[in-house]
This record gives sequence, C-alpha cells and structure tokens, in this order.
Amino acid sequence: MSKNEIELDEKVNLLEKEVKLLGEDAEKERLDLEEAVDSLRLEIESVKMVLKEFVPNFQKKFRSIKNTVLREVDPQWITKK
Repeated sequence: MSKNEIELDEKVNLLEKEVKLLGEDAEKERLDLEEAVDSLRLEIESVKMVLKEFVPNFQKKFRSIKNTVLREVDPQWITKK
C-alpha cells in the first residue's frame, strides 16, 4: 500500500468513527426528547383528571376550547410571550 493509500484509509476510518459518534449523539437526543414528551403527556393527563373532578361537563368544555385553540392559536407565538 502506498503512503497516499494509507493516509486515505486513515481518513476514512476517522470519518467512520465520527459518523458513528454523531449517530449515537442523535439517538441520545431522540431518547431525551421522547422522555420529555412522555413526561409532558403524563402531566397533561394528571391535570385533566383533576379538572374532571372539579369542572362540570369538563370533557365537552375541553373539546370546545381545544377546537378553538387549534383554529386560533399559533404554537410558535405562545413561546414568544
């Protein structure tokens, strides 16, 4: 093998390692996001359960308000408050 071929082989090996590390980082980020979403889902369900206990006709009111919010609220705007 020539010197150039050896250098090229080493560069390819380094790139393969870098790609593998980037893939592992992306997977960790995905798992962290999935965990955060699951946590939010549990909190939302907890709040809904409490509200069902204290608000008459909660399901009907919630559906109506949710439909209004979906039509009228931009989720990007909420984070800019």
